[in-house]
Amino acid sequence: MSTDLARWARLRDVLMLQRRETRLLLASVTADSFGTGIFTATSVLFFTTVRGFSVSAVGLAISAGSLCAFFLGPRIGALADRVGPQRGLIVLFGIRAVGYGLYLLAEQYWLFVVLACVVTTADRASPAINQALMGRLFEAKDRATILGTVFSARNGAIVLGSLAATLPVVTGSSALYLVGIGINAASFIVAALLVARLDVPEAEPAAAGEDDKRRGGASPLRDRRYLAITVVNGVAMTHNTILSLVLPLWIVHATSSPKWSLTALLALNGALAMAAQVPVNRMFADFSAALRASALGGVAVCAACLAYAGAGAVGDAWVALAILVVAMLAHTAGESLFIASTPLSFELAPKESLGRYLSFYNLGRVGQDLVGPLLVVGPLVHQGTPVWLLVGVVVLLGGLVPWVLLKDDALAVNGRSAR
Repeated sequence: MSTDLARWARLRDVLMLQRRETRLLLASVTADSFGTGIFTATSVLFFTTVRGFSVSAVGLAISAGSLCAFFLGPRIGALADRVGPQRGLIVLFGIRAVGYGLYLLAEQYWLFVVLACVVTTADRASPAINQALMGRLFEAKDRATILGTVFSARNGAIVLGSLAATLPVVTGSSALYLVGIGINAASFIVAALLVARLDVPEAEPAAAGEDDKRRGGASPLRDRRYLAITVVNGVAMTHNTILSLVLPLWIVHATSSPKWSLTALLALNGALAMAAQVPVNRMFADFSAALRASALGGVAVCAACLAYAGAGAVGDAWVALAILVVAMLAHTAGESLFIASTPLSFELAPKESLGRYLSFYNLGRVGQDLVGPLLVVGPLVHQGTPVWLLVGVVVLLGGLVPWVLLKDDALAVNGRSAR
């Protein structure tokens, strides 16, 4: 018993659970992500079977929302810098609660499109503002840990939400679909109330002219380093497109692996990502280490692409499954390493403009949501091995870009000197 208590105490210290702000952040992320898990697992079925919209019409509305998010995200980030990330995040939670709640009334397609634009924009803007809030609450040495802990909590809550969505999906009950959407809307109210309880310190003003001189201007558009890591983030997020859209089609239609292997592999990914993210983030916590994490992430995802291609070239079901397991291990490693490179987006941003810069950085992910399905899904599924190789090389080169550009940057050199 004493050994178990000692282990728990050590884990509690590592994860900073003794800090009130950590507990409140994790609780808000869990509430938010649980509702998101329910909605993600049921939304397409709800809008197509209950509301009667076509699959293409639903896809068009989601694309319109992603386009709105792409253009409005940085403006929302700049506004959050003025009002503070805490207040900005609470407002976004409120918008999401109302927007998702109104889905219960969206029987007309035009209303569905309007709501999709509103909630998708708020959805995509929230992570960057949440990270800006973490940047205000935690020093650089603790930031990698909280980012990893939040990621693990989010993954776990989404999995639980997806499991809770099994009931409406299996029964096809319209009433249960409506309940699920209502729970998702309510989850944002809970998250907002938890964030409102945080004691957030005021931002420290930058010394006059010093920050602009060091960082090349007040706008990320005028900072080639920030532009580079934003583009790299978009390229890196190809791993998410592969995981959510390509693998189901590839495993079922292009490999001889058993069909049940799809859910087994996705479960393996979720479990490993939850277990590994905090240790990986702590291992690559400073700027110089984050550069290495980006490069290694590119190598790992490239290796995964080669293995996925190999799985489609063998005829034996168990050999194909074994290769897919290797691919998923490499894929999960790449995913965790790219997330561990997130400190780059903090360190290259002025403290007083974190919301704006992190929202700009998040455009990489939004851009992947917009063009990834078109550029990646169809070509990979239909062309197979050559495109797998091309995608692997592109992600590999993308992961290396920050290291090539910034390995001699003052932030990287100072980090190495400190060690």
